Amino acid sequence: MTTVATHTSTTPESGREPDSEADSMAGSGTDLLPAPPVVIGEIVEAEVVEGEIVDGPVLNTGDEAPRLPFRAGLLDARYLRESTRFSRGDVGDLSELVEGIRERRGVKLPMIVLSVRESGSVHEDFEIVDGLRRKRAAIEAGYYAVPCWILDDEADIELILDMLAVNENRKDYDSVEIAQAYQTILDFGWSEEQIAEARRVHVNEVRTAVRARQLSAPAHRALNAGTLTFEMVQAIDEFADDPEAQRKLYDKIGDEWNFRQELARQRNRLTYQRERDLAKARLLLAGVDVTPRPRSLGYSDGPIEVDKLVDADGKDLDIDEVKTLKGFHGFVEKNGAEARTVVYCDDPAAHGYTRRTSVPAQYHGMSEEDVAAQQEQERLKTERIERLRLAAGVRREFVVSAYGSAKAARTLFLDALRAVNLGSALTRSPDLHDLFTSLGGSDPDTIATAGEDRQRRTLAVRFVCRQEANLDTLVDRLANPYTYGLDENAALAWYERLAAQGYPLTEDEQELCTDLRATIDARLAQAESNDEDIVDAELVEDGESGALHEFPPATGAGEPEPVDAELVDGPLAETEDTTLGDADLVEVSFGTSGHDDTDDLTAFEAAA
Repeated sequence: MTTVATHTSTTPESGREPDSEADSMAGSGTDLLPAPPVVIGEIVEAEVVEGEIVDGPVLNTGDEAPRLPFRAGLLDARYLRESTRFSRGDVGDLSELVEGIRERRGVKLPMIVLSVRESGSVHEDFEIVDGLRRKRAAIEAGYYAVPCWILDDEADIELILDMLAVNENRKDYDSVEIAQAYQTILDFGWSEEQIAEARRVHVNEVRTAVRARQLSAPAHRALNAGTLTFEMVQAIDEFADDPEAQRKLYDKIGDEWNFRQELARQRNRLTYQRERDLAKARLLLAGVDVTPRPRSLGYSDGPIEVDKLVDADGKDLDIDEVKTLKGFHGFVEKNGAEARTVVYCDDPAAHGYTRRTSVPAQYHGMSEEDVAAQQEQERLKTERIERLRLAAGVRREFVVSAYGSAKAARTLFLDALRAVNLGSALTRSPDLHDLFTSLGGSDPDTIATAGEDRQRRTLAVRFVCRQEANLDTLVDRLANPYTYGLDENAALAWYERLAAQGYPLTEDEQELCTDLRATIDARLAQAESNDEDIVDAELVEDGESGALHEFPPATGAGEPEPVDAELVDGPLAETEDTTLGDADLVEVSFGTSGHDDTDDLTAFEAAA
């Protein structure tokens, strides 16, 4: 058996004497060098290399070491082939590795190579499976003899899997390199399921990684930089037949939450397209002529929806009975998140039908053009509401990522406690149950016996759910202006808080915030104006009756006007000072017991 030499150091070519072992190996190219014999009981030097070898002296006990399932030896790094099947596209910065090799006087961690012998040749070459960075760094450092584990058969592919596992605890391979490793293993005859089982990952992760090899060069760079994950690749792959959707998703790479928002929009659009195609297929199978939506639909002299028509007897038309008749057609349009099927008559008058005379209350007194414009506005509003509700799903994923830990929840406790003390009811709708549990909220039975930490966290979670419920109310009010229970200040504050945490507001959410600020500012301005009006009214009132509140005019040197003591009965008449001060004036105003109020009032008016 060939073993790894216990000392693999060589010295740089410059400034050294020729090393017979290294030089002879360099000349032969790929001859294996066995380790020298060791005396039992002798101390053998062995260095630690990234956790692979035990540090310090090792005692040779004479016990035979277990046999390795492969050959091992020293090879010349300059003659090792770089694999075309499994090779690193970017080896990264080698400066630290080169310096480490020079300090340790050689490579200590064995490389993995595959024995390659050309047909009919007796010469044996070696192809690198793992260790390309060490090979290049060793050549740059001038230490060419490198320890290698040599695979004689591609069936030893398990070592590649082991290498991938070891690498997770050292310098991570780039995502594209992992994908290439999976492809190499597949080429050796393994299945995706076998790789997934060996790597202890889901088979979809393996499949996605392999598909990532087909991505563009910018996508590969994003994968290696970590801004594009295999999960994102899997999501992008959902739109393999839609290059425009993929382009929009690639444009969002680098911002995880913008990517998720765009992904939600594209998935929603894809869902609608499927529903639309299914609805069209149903119309065609029913024998209905399918057309685009007519531009003049709804006007008195144009196409009219069947549900707005009556026959000559004034009876409503049955859509199922007339939809396949001549002059009737159908189309599919977006209605919020759903695909709505509409059947219409292209020329009602020509077929003996008339428009129903009843007009919805909101359209009374409006011309046909105004009605059509109003309906278009309602359609756009419906789509906006749907986009906001779609964004809410991604926003709540962000909320869970931002406040889903106990430490993050503690940052909200003071706000939650303040809200409760100010009388806020931290209630939530059943729709927010998943958010409540995802954030770590506890049910009443648990809270009944929970400690302080659990109580605090659940209170913070209730606060979060209340803010999200308030935003739901905000969106509901767009659909129904009479919706109550909205706290506009809290809604704006919550949006701004999430934005400060890194959540990218969608265009619709930004527009909502702008509207909220305008509404709040207008209300504050109105309140200030009302306060000024009240103050002005009070001043006017004071001007009309202000004599009752003013002090008597001074007669000189700031002294108040003297009052004749004979006008006043009681204790005041007994005082020697007949000059009224502020306190005396008040006392005179309200009189004392035993006096007629009329007399006191007369005295007060005289003083005034």
